[in-house]
Amino acid sequence: MKRSIPLDRPNPHRPSRLRHRKSTWLVFVLASVLLISVGCDEEEAPPRYVARVGDQYLLEDELQEALAKLPVRQDSTDARGQIIEQWVTSAVLHQEAVRRGLQEDPEVQRMLRESERSVLVNALVARMYDEHDVTPSPAEMQSYFERHREQLRLRESFVRVRALGTQTRAAAEEARRLLQQAPLAERDSVFAEISDRLASDAAAAKQTARNHHPESRLFAGDPELQEALRQLQNGQTAPVVESDSTFHVVQLAERVPSGTIPEPEWIEDELARRLVIQGRKQLYARQVQRLRNEALAREDLEID
Repeated sequence: MKRSIPLDRPNPHRPSRLRHRKSTWLVFVLASVLLISVGCDEEEAPPRYVARVGDQYLLEDELQEALAKLPVRQDSTDARGQIIEQWVTSAVLHQEAVRRGLQEDPEVQRMLRESERSVLVNALVARMYDEHDVTPSPAEMQSYFERHREQLRLRESFVRVRALGTQTRAAAEEARRLLQQAPLAERDSVFAEISDRLASDAAAAKQTARNHHPESRLFAGDPELQEALRQLQNGQTAPVVESDSTFHVVQLAERVPSGTIPEPEWIEDELARRLVIQGRKQLYARQVQRLRNEALAREDLEID
């Protein structure tokens, strides 16, 4: 069964984990391109397909793979339907392009050759990154931080919060009362005990409370919690917030204003991202120079 080649073009210098930050809509569009399967004759149809356009099939396994790659949780039925619709749209357009004989057009053939080269180059670069680990060490991250302290000043406020969710309002009110009554110096330890006893997800609550977070990104997607946080001053506790059938307690431990030089652990992800990009750029440059030198030695390279 023949399959079309995926024509996605990732940025070779960007860490793969950052690609997951694309919008859901773009993911659906990319998934539709990646999943086009130009396959068997109808009498050789695969046993498990969810959509067909002529001799192109969207297989159940391919659909499940696309669903598993979505960057954020989606309603599975809705996501499934959107991916299928995008795939069908691509497939009928592909079918019409073939019917019109566009694959014989010289300009189309040129673009296809360029696309094939681009896919192969991106695959090679990705393989090189896999073969050469550029993950920064803690010492490298600390060194980078010391050299770039001024440039790393916070561009927005960072906050540390004690926040947990409970299944009932009564549990949330009790957690809020205990947290407010705790002495300032003991609130972190009291919060850990409260989380273990009352929180729906104690591990997540305690992990959140240990770190500073960009205020705009904390509780992203939940405007009620974001608004409750915005209203708080250091040490204050918001009224219980009900959201998605969960009752939330939020206490602001500290808000650090924009322009502050952060502690390194607050921006570990950003430090790692910058160093990975830097390391990959250097690796890319070395490998390209090596290949150019080898081509010159073989007399395979000429430049006027």
